[in-house]
Amino acid sequence: MIAVEEVSLTRGNFTLSRVSLKVPEGSYTVLMGPSGAGKTLLLECIGGFKKINGGTITVAGKEVTMLPPEKRSIGFMYQDYSLFPHLNVEENIAYGLKMKGIDSRERTDTVDMLLSSFSLSPLSRRYTGSLSGGEKQRVALARALATKPSALLLDEPFAALDPDARLSCMDEVKAIQKDNGLTILQVSHDRDEAYRLADQVVVMDKGVILQTGTPAEVFSYPNHPTVASLAGFENMLDGTTGVSEGGRTQLLIGKGSIFADGIFPGGARVLACIRARDIMLTDPAMVRDVPLNRIEGEVVSTVVTDQGYQVRFADPFSLTIDIPGNQLSKVYRPGDRVVALLAPEDVHIVRLPGSPVNGGSAS
Repeated sequence: MIAVEEVSLTRGNFTLSRVSLKVPEGSYTVLMGPSGAGKTLLLECIGGFKKINGGTITVAGKEVTMLPPEKRSIGFMYQDYSLFPHLNVEENIAYGLKMKGIDSRERTDTVDMLLSSFSLSPLSRRYTGSLSGGEKQRVALARALATKPSALLLDEPFAALDPDARLSCMDEVKAIQKDNGLTILQVSHDRDEAYRLADQVVVMDKGVILQTGTPAEVFSYPNHPTVASLAGFENMLDGTTGVSEGGRTQLLIGKGSIFADGIFPGGARVLACIRARDIMLTDPAMVRDVPLNRIEGEVVSTVVTDQGYQVRFADPFSLTIDIPGNQLSKVYRPGDRVVALLAPEDVHIVRLPGSPVNGGSAS
């Protein structure tokens, strides 16, 4: 397990502010946040490369707060690889094993296994300066795993890989993690990586942890605008809560309003977060009385996508709407008057700072 408790660090104008998080033993946690959130700095604190101002760090039941990096039994992979240019691929992977005094037979077996796992065998005698970015990344990942650390810290390990190699390496790392009961904390900007790899997602911004949970919990029920943005909600609409009745709350947005499930105090500033795929588009004449939010407006623009096409809608407020390929019998064009239909349960409310905190929450 990795346990970070009340860790603080100030560097220039940036502060990690009493950060606490736990990565359960043998689990895979993905740390997310916008650029400049403090993700890599937190990894460096855990790895021992940055001295903290306060707090404690525990790895595999042992407090390591004051220990140097080599005494923490942590593998670390930087985004820029940090490979040794004077060593070939095989020697880079074997370096940590050699430093630990592992005998040559075991070193060879371990290196051969990792070369095979990461499709590096044909490159074993190549020097790292001649490798592509993706090849360097695979070497760095294999080197970090070679010493079988108690915990592994990864900083954007798959960012430079092409799609096929990326998926293959992710699957290989996840398999190694499961087979060896390895505890991994990985920095990522990619939601798909989190879904594919993570048992737990932690989101931070400006040196503060915002939300922790499973990928489904965090991305379906964000509690902060930054988390909602990372979760991929295409529509994040500023609004104010109005009346509540029948288990639903009216949201006043732009020149219109919609209802969301849940009871919220009136007059609260909120974001109404809606996925583009959850909105249905139809002709005004086709729909009258429906148990859904009915929003009449105009098509502003359309863009073809891999899955069909995407519509920008305006008046009484802007919406982005995905039209799947199996619904292309009707193609909407700019200027068309249309009706957007939206179920109240598909409107996720995020309270904004300064809003009242009493009241219920969305279901």
